[in-house]
Amino acid sequence: MKYNYSTENCGAIVSDKRISRLDFFKGILNVCLLLIFCFMFIFCLVHDAKVVKGESMQPTINSTYDGDSHYDIVLVNNNQTYSYGDIVIVDYTGYSNSISLIIKRVIALGGDTINITWNDEDQKLIVQLKKAGETEFTILEEDYILKDAQDPTKDDISAKECAITFAQKSTKTTTNQWKEGYILNDDGSITIEEGYFFALGDNRGYSQDCSELGPLSTQRIVGVVDIIVPDGSVLNYILRFLFKLYID
Repeated sequence: MKYNYSTENCGAIVSDKRISRLDFFKGILNVCLLLIFCFMFIFCLVHDAKVVKGESMQPTINSTYDGDSHYDIVLVNNNQTYSYGDIVIVDYTGYSNSISLIIKRVIALGGDTINITWNDEDQKLIVQLKKAGETEFTILEEDYILKDAQDPTKDDISAKECAITFAQKSTKTTTNQWKEGYILNDDGSITIEEGYFFALGDNRGYSQDCSELGPLSTQRIVGVVDIIVPDGSVLNYILRFLFKLYID
């Protein structure tokens, strides 16, 4: 006699929920893309993209205008605190009718004492810094400033202008420059007052900075450069497109 099996409890599969490896990796990719999007969104909220025009920050930041417009782009954090060596965007209002912002490197802060001289024998720009609370000067090792094209152990000869303009500070009190923010010491150095800072360009011979203008108010600091996006990189072209950072 043939037995008739019931089909009610036979364990039949009514829905196939198998996940293929491809579907798994698609899910991981979607999550990664979402995280990247969220990161970029938050990053853009606190950063500005700016084009640097001119040669005052070479070789750190480069820009040439030869018809092809090659230029680096900097991403600036408007909420970040600044410290020694940081590159900052500075409000230039009142110093120029045509330029509203400049970019420089922070060398000294309020309470510090600084002196700038030129060594002809070694062809070196000597920046001496005595931080607030210290008793001795330290010569800064600045490997970021422009070097001599023929001998990288020497500084570019144009950097001598930085020492010259710094030495002339006491004669500029009638030109609305070097009128505040510092105390002039007997040895030619200056002590920077609280609420001020001292910044220089990396291309010391071709930079209008604190060596000529004197200490600047910390309220003029707009933001700190987080990232330098070099010309020719994919991100550089993406930023040009997104932020319309084109220069004629």
